[in-house]
Amino acid sequence: MHAMTRIHSLVGRGHARVRSVLSGAAAMLLMTAATATAQAPKIWDVAFGTPVAALPLDQFVDTACGTNGGPPARVLKSFAEFGQCTRERTTGLYEVWFRYDDEMEYVARARRSDIMIRQYQANSLAGQPIITSMLIDDAGLVQGYRVVNDPRVESRTRLAAFGLADLFKGVAGLGLNCTNLPLAEGERPIDDWYAKEVCEKTADGRTYRVESRRYYKAGQYAVDPNDNRLTENLFESSARIEIYKSPAR
Repeated sequence: MHAMTRIHSLVGRGHARVRSVLSGAAAMLLMTAATATAQAPKIWDVAFGTPVAALPLDQFVDTACGTNGGPPARVLKSFAEFGQCTRERTTGLYEVWFRYDDEMEYVARARRSDIMIRQYQANSLAGQPIITSMLIDDAGLVQGYRVVNDPRVESRTRLAAFGLADLFKGVAGLGLNCTNLPLAEGERPIDDWYAKEVCEKTADGRTYRVESRRYYKAGQYAVDPNDNRLTENLFESSARIEIYKSPAR
């Protein structure tokens, strides 16, 4: 059996296992947050209404204009330069991309300490590399955030990225209204099932949105049907969460 097909098959049969592992990871993250005082704050630790000047600039680094959860665009000196980015139409806010400082993670890797690596692993969540960004209003106050899995990783890791949505649902809390959307023309399930789910709610003046995707896009195959050539990373598997102050009506 082709290597990619084996990966797809394993994840297809082990869907419940993936969900279970990620649910366990969510519980572990909550326990770790209560005890790991040496670690830097995470994106969900920043209260809405926090001025950008109060953000931990030694821990939230390499700021740039965001691209709706994609790679960084215009490089910024700090969050204070958010006004150089384009205001989003959907949220009415400015997206500023950043990375968690990962110096301690490199120290842990140099020491080859699995325990320390897990403790200080910065820019990943439940084993998935992530892209993080703050959403900032005209007054320079944090009014939301966005977390998306990083699509640039190798296929074996990225295939399970859709499962991060279960963890994100835990962050968003109860009351989400979830809909599994139909596949568009040319899209196909992976191993006879797919995920194309959108979950939303509005509460306490905030909008919550969690998305997950797992399927082949049009023209994507594990094995190219034209020349029987093995493909690499040709599938959609993704998850995102965005929570932000609801725009004024």
